[in-house]
Amino acid sequence: MIIRMAEACDQAALAALFLRVRRETFHWADVSRFHLQDWAEQSEGEQVWVAEQGERLCGLVSLWQPDWFVHHLYVSREHRGMGIGRRLLEVALDQRSAAATLKVASHNCVALGFYHRLGWHNSDEQGECELTGPWVKLRLP
Repeated sequence: MIIRMAEACDQAALAALFLRVRRETFHWADVSRFHLQDWAEQSEGEQVWVAEQGERLCGLVSLWQPDWFVHHLYVSREHRGMGIGRRLLEVALDQRSAAATLKVASHNCVALGFYHRLGWHNSDEQGECELTGPWVKLRLP
């Protein structure tokens, strides 16, 4: 597995991976509201790293670096449990100079457990996403 910065030529594959994994992950939501163009809109201006196995992208992380905010972390279903998500976070946050944060859907128990095992802590900040429901903000000191 290779982790590298995303390139312009990766955008179509990133959009497809983003759409597929969001539809799998947020099974409780109306997944018909997720669209291929969401990736370009939601990752604009962010630093993006990809995990690649062979010629296929199998994971991504996007970071809003000015605030050390992890906006998206997705790994394809068939590549989960291999340390890819952990490694993507390590690479994205390698030069971190402040606490990192992210928001995770409260219904996403798998992701919550993953982040807690990596040392992320719940903050007091919570909210509601119109697409995926309630969320909680996590913090990595």
